[in-house]
Amino acid sequence: MNYLKKHKKLIISLIVTMLVIISGGIYIGYQYGPSFNFYLVPPTPKRDAMLAFNKISSTGIYTENQTQKNRMTEIRNDISNKHTYKEIYPLLKQALAIKGGKHASLITPSEVKKEVSQYKAPTSSVKNNILHVHLPEFNGSSSQGKRYANTIYYKLTSKTYKGIIIDLRNNLGGDIGPMLAGISPVVPNGKLFEVVNAANKPTSVTFQGSVTNNMGTKIDLGKVKKITGIPVAVILNRLTASSGELTALALETNPNVKTFGGNSAGYTSINDTYTMYNGAQVNITAEKIKKNNGQVLFNNKIKPEVQTNRPIVQANNWLLTKK
Repeated sequence: MNYLKKHKKLIISLIVTMLVIISGGIYIGYQYGPSFNFYLVPPTPKRDAMLAFNKISSTGIYTENQTQKNRMTEIRNDISNKHTYKEIYPLLKQALAIKGGKHASLITPSEVKKEVSQYKAPTSSVKNNILHVHLPEFNGSSSQGKRYANTIYYKLTSKTYKGIIIDLRNNLGGDIGPMLAGISPVVPNGKLFEVVNAANKPTSVTFQGSVTNNMGTKIDLGKVKKITGIPVAVILNRLTASSGELTALALETNPNVKTFGGNSAGYTSINDTYTMYNGAQVNITAEKIKKNNGQVLFNNKIKPEVQTNRPIVQANNWLLTKK
């Protein structure tokens, strides 16, 4: 008892300090936890949406003019008066259009589940010892990503071909990690390109083995057998978009690649995905692309070297003439 009386002030001071630390931790968790998908308490739809709105405002690559700034303020105020996700989604889409442009999007939880359930596997065929690989878009789970990559990787490395066709037609994008992992034998290790944010800060996107660094899901297939010296034809069309286009850019680092077909869709920019508490995905366009030759792409179309309405025929003819 005497000890408590003697050190009463110290004990009170320690208790106060602990309460301050705990309060600070709670505040930090409440304020910043959602950025890491950590929530102390489930947010209301209004708070969930406001967190998404703040993320859009802070990371979207476009700078608003005064009219757009005024509209963003109106959207923020409108969100504060809504109570359901159904009311809020159109407002977030408007904010995305202002700060992210045509590439930005909002995917509802039901749409996210639908994308995962509609997994498309890569396909391949061989004719005249030329391997034809078609890479569809990918928006699936991590296990599906590994399966997607393995499907093509083992086909590419099972034998030696005279030539390879990487068909990116109708590839609308998604997660680039499994795509590049699948065709990793023909994607050289090293720097693929840079991404440049709104503050003009560049970040290098590199490739090693089967792993894409600073972009997409990392798919590690172990020791990768790289294929060199074999010609590779890449096919594009107007529905080659987003990560489908970036896959084509990654393949440009291979000196044996030639592109055929039509101009791509023109979604050559990077979306950062913010996942809301309810599972909705807010895809915010946050970065431009800077190729290794210094060219900057910002939703520009990729123009193939050989413009043709018969890309497979032209690609096969080119491959058959190569030694």
